[in-house]
Amino acid sequence: MSNRILIVDDEPNIVLSFSSLLQDSGYPTDSAGSFDEAVRKLRAGEISLVLLDLNLPDRSGIEFLKLLKEEPSPPLVLVISGQSEISTALEAVKSGALDYLEKPVPPEKLLASVRTALMLRDANRQRSLLVDDLDTQSRLVGSSRAMKTLLRSIEKVAPSDATVLITGANGTGKELVATRIYLQSNRRDKPFIKVNCPGIPETLFESELFGHKRGAFTGAVKDYPGKFILADSGTIFLDEIGDLPIECQAKLLRVLETGEVETLGAVDRTHVNVRVICASNRELLGLVDEGKFREDLYYRVSVLVVNVPPLRHRPDDIPLLVGEFLRRFDPAGVTRLAPEAMEVLTAYDYPGNVRQLKNIVERLTILHPETTIGSSEVAIQLAQGAPSVPEAGSKALSERLRQYEKEIIRQVLVEHAGNIAAAARSLKMDRGNLSRKIRELGLKDE
Repeated sequence: MSNRILIVDDEPNIVLSFSSLLQDSGYPTDSAGSFDEAVRKLRAGEISLVLLDLNLPDRSGIEFLKLLKEEPSPPLVLVISGQSEISTALEAVKSGALDYLEKPVPPEKLLASVRTALMLRDANRQRSLLVDDLDTQSRLVGSSRAMKTLLRSIEKVAPSDATVLITGANGTGKELVATRIYLQSNRRDKPFIKVNCPGIPETLFESELFGHKRGAFTGAVKDYPGKFILADSGTIFLDEIGDLPIECQAKLLRVLETGEVETLGAVDRTHVNVRVICASNRELLGLVDEGKFREDLYYRVSVLVVNVPPLRHRPDDIPLLVGEFLRRFDPAGVTRLAPEAMEVLTAYDYPGNVRQLKNIVERLTILHPETTIGSSEVAIQLAQGAPSVPEAGSKALSERLRQYEKEIIRQVLVEHAGNIAAAARSLKMDRGNLSRKIRELGLKDE
């Protein structure tokens, strides 16, 4: 995917300075000194980001922003201008600019803004993919090294009929991985039956998985084939198999070893051809040592093992995931995240993994609809979701978020020479809320 950046400015020294800085950081650049030249460059090739000066010799940069709205796939725009009037900045953002940077821009600030803008570009592209089928709904979002390793593992195990054990913490997406294995297998046109093992009462386990005949027990008012027979010729997914009671494990092992299902109340056994995929967030070998999981069952279900990494091991995927969730919860694409908000989301550890990130984005779209969400709103949601008891040897997540929020506000206040009104506009916060935050965080006394 291209990261080409178009610098639109009629000052050669500015163009040379920006180009050198960006190219040294690995970003290919192009330049245009006028409105018309910028339009030609934009339409001649893929541009990911535009650094736009508002004072162009032929037409204004604001007109360029308005023209971009009519393009089918417009790039994101960072306005970089010598005009310091607030009204000009507001007009630029209202016309579609992602952010407004005042000249002269410190190199580190320019690079940080470019990085976050390109991250948002990836997120926006991700959420523009609107498809309804299972293949798309269950796709694994991400391009990190950890995600590429996972995708290669899926490609290797999918064609086989061998039993697969998917390991990983809660919220990492083990069910999605199971679905991808099914879709990439030779059984993708056959049944795919999902079973939540902890959700089945022990007394009903045998009936639920292997079926029963009418009258086999009290309450059996009609025949029920059971999950394994329903999955015949296809795939069955046994989620959180480590939570199965030990008595149920013996009955499952018999089916895995023989391929024969004993339906309650039936005289004959039924042979099934089912590919079995299991998942567990618990260490099964540890459960074997504790006598809570059968060793022979473990070796039956772990012929092939696929591990799903936690989200903290693939932070580069967070912007893509955020884009995917924004698309789901705000299909109109009105709700956006400010660059600093994306930075806060990317820096978080996510003990609840992808599921936690999804819940955070959903809450943000509900609480702040049709707005550009800032870092303070994100930090509040992360603090609310942080565990109340910190891990040994580490600060509580809520305290770490408080320090992060305090540092952001301190930096913005320094940039605006202590002007609370200007800082509030920069943070996209209400002035009263910012004043309250300054008092709460102890910044007033610094």
